[in-house]
Amino acid sequence: MRDASFIAANMRPEDYREIACLWQNWDTRALGICAMETAVPGWVWSVWYQGQPAAAFGFSRASAFDPDFWQAWAFGTDRFRRCVPLMTRHILNLRPEIEKHCRRLQVISYKNHDLAHGWIEALGAEREGLLRSYGRGGEDFYMYAWTRRGKDLHAGPAG
Repeated sequence: MRDASFIAANMRPEDYREIACLWQNWDTRALGICAMETAVPGWVWSVWYQGQPAAAFGFSRASAFDPDFWQAWAFGTDRFRRCVPLMTRHILNLRPEIEKHCRRLQVISYKNHDLAHGWIEALGAEREGLLRSYGRGGEDFYMYAWTRRGKDLHAGPAG
């Protein structure tokens, strides 16, 4: 909780633009609490860089009714980019466990956050569509997903 709240309070501008527009009343402490409280148990992490928390990431349940439907999320300080290689390796190493427990994994990302889109796509997600006016100020977002068909996660919609 402490790490997530610290990271939220020192968030890099592009993550702030992406996340704060979804809140009626932006609160960095509340983001830290939400990150921890909504996480799939055991599926939330922080990455420290040069002695300080620099990135938070994890998986939350995307639906109260479907435990196999997850939402991936990440945010960080200006040192976030230094954490991406470690986070990527960690996520890829977890892939067999993710595939075992998750039927659908989605990410929602602000349309103008192109660096995030590149990372999400490099992890194998497919852009499914545009969510118009998803942000409280009318900001558009993209939906990305991996879906499980049979026993493995695949990019894009099941079909």
